[in-house]
Order: sequence, then structure tokens, then C-alpha cells
Amino acid sequence: MDSNVLNFLMSESILIPIIIGAVRIKRLTKAYYPFFIFLLLGLLSELVSFILIDTFKASNASVIKIYSLVECCIILYQLYIWKSSARYRQGFIFLAVACIVFWIIEHVVFLNINTWSPYFRVFYAFVIILLSVNQINSMMFNHDGPLFKNPRFIISLGFIIFFLYQILYEAAYYIGSEQSTIANKIIFGYSYNNFFTNMIYAVAIFIITAKKEDLYNQYLSKQ
Repeated sequence: MDSNVLNFLMSESILIPIIIGAVRIKRLTKAYYPFFIFLLLGLLSELVSFILIDTFKASNASVIKIYSLVECCIILYQLYIWKSSARYRQGFIFLAVACIVFWIIEHVVFLNINTWSPYFRVFYAFVIILLSVNQINSMMFNHDGPLFKNPRFIISLGFIIFFLYQILYEAAYYIGSEQSTIANKIIFGYSYNNFFTNMIYAVAIFIITAKKEDLYNQYLSKQ
């Protein structure tokens, strides 16, 4: 099987959490709307990228770069609405502005929108990892009940796993698979990491929309 087709099929595992959320859309609370939009846009990005590469034999660099900025902003907003402290929220606004400025400088000022450059994707991945770790630390001290049943914990864990691998992937891609066996393995494993995190997101969506979580979700929507 062609590697592009395999990667596409693995990435389409994002349909699993999307279908779960769509079937139970009435149980999806406002506290998780940005996350569900993030999943939908991820699916759209994968479809457009596959069509460009497989059908038109063209680069998907511009699609990935535009999606990266949108993805960054949506995730930052999702983490923003989970925080009730005004001090923390101001920090999110600052980081969002910093990410947008970084993206504009790298891709507009230096005209890199159609070529591969790893700097923004590494930068915002690092930001999201730090914020997700902070989210988990906060829940460890303030949340009653098992964390593995908390969808915010599960989603934050998924973010950490995915974006940590994204940093490794961008470094490996920059080195080149022809130059390093380790880099080649990291690049090859990206689609599997994508599949694994999509399964984590599916678990989170299932918990969010489960009947027994309705009261818990109502509580989260007020935070």
C-alpha cells in the first residue's frame, strides 16, 4: 500500500470521535465546542492534503501551515475557557497574539507559506504542551474523583502526546529520513501517533456525551 494512502487512512481515525460526537451532539456542552470544531477542521485538513498530494501531485505545505495557525488558536481558546482565573486568561491572550505574530513573521514576512519550515509548528506545539501540563497539574490538586474519567484530563493528555511527537517529527523531517535511521522511524511513526491520539479523543468525546456525565458536563459549562 502506498505510504500516502496508509497515512491518510490512519489519519481518518479522527472520524471515530467525530461520529460519536455527531450522534450525541445534543449532549455536547458548550465547554467542549472548540474541541469538537478542532476535530472537524482536522478532518478537513487531512482530506484537502490527501487530494492535493494524491490527485494533483501538489504540495500541501500551504494547507498545513494555514491549518496549524487555526489549530493553534482553537486549542488555545479551548484551554482558555477551561480556566476561570482572569490572570490565567490574560496569559492565554498574550500567547495567542504571540503565536499569530510568529506565524505572520515566518510565513508572510519571509514568504515561507509554500515551503516547509518547522519553526512555528515547533513553537506552538511547545506552548500547547506547557499549557496542557499546567491544566493537568491544576486538576490534580483541585479535581475530586478519578482523573481518567475527567474528559479535560484525557484531552490534555492527548494534546501532550500528540504535540510532543510533532516536535520530534518536525526535527526528524528537518534532518531528513535519508540522513538518519532514527529520523526515518520517527517520520514513519507519525501516522500511528495520530491514530493513537484520535482514540484518546474518542474516549474523551464518549465520556463527555455519556448520560451519566450530563450533570458533570453542566458543571463544566459554567466554569
